[in-house]
Amino acid sequence: MKTFKGLILCVSLTLLVVPGAGANSNTDTITVKTDTLKENIFEAIRSIDYTSINVLLAEEMDVNIINQQGNTPLMVAAEVGNLRILDIILTHNPDINVRNQEGKTALMIAAETGQTHVVEKLLVHDADHMLKDNNDNTALTLASTYGHNAVVNYIKEMRTQTTFAK
Repeated sequence: MKTFKGLILCVSLTLLVVPGAGANSNTDTITVKTDTLKENIFEAIRSIDYTSINVLLAEEMDVNIINQQGNTPLMVAAEVGNLRILDIILTHNPDINVRNQEGKTALMIAAETGQTHVVEKLLVHDADHMLKDNNDNTALTLASTYGHNAVVNYIKEMRTQTTFAK
């Protein structure tokens, strides 16, 4: 089913790009198509549709595009917790420390939802664990608040190793 959805997405993208294949010069049409593509990436991440994610990002979609909540594809992937999707997005060099409307980064979202393996990967890719959200929380305080002890222990261990390395 996901492969079929990916195929439909490929055909849709072709129709958007091919002149005269349903596209016109009206900027409202372009905006609608851009919005549709934007929503497709977030839907593909939530439904774990690897084909669609790869197709959309291969079409040079902005990997830092935001949804209505100000979340990027990386943030949504961090919440979902799928490492394969996270790897796909990370290969497109997203801004790893960008913040959503609540001031949260992908690392904070992963810590808050208890995604230990995602936290580890984001920290390896230089996510800043010291950043604070709009409520003055760091990834560590969010993980602690929600009882995600494995995340808390990992961040504390990583902070200790970083301190000694300097």
